[in-house]
Amino acid sequence: MFDSHISGLLSGALLRKVLNNDPISLFEFNCITGILVAGNIPFDTSFASGTRKNPASLQLTIHLSPTSTLVLVVSLEPGSSVFSPSP
Repeated sequence: MFDSHISGLLSGALLRKVLNNDPISLFEFNCITGILVAGNIPFDTSFASGTRKNPASLQLTIHLSPTSTLVLVVSLEPGSSVFSPSP
């Protein structure tokens, strides 16, 4: 079940928007977290409110295994995010 949910998430158009750094709506972000919850996949989120300098953004950390994580930075508005993915 875990694999099918992750495969669906990784192959979806919504993830392509995130990877292209296109802004997504809060509804779309909730869809991503809903897929993770339905698949019983652990994740963490962080939120940075927008300022005059930086847009509102979210950081989603998906825990794939004890040694592997996937970090997605999601812009809720156009512009450069406050978050920068860890190396």
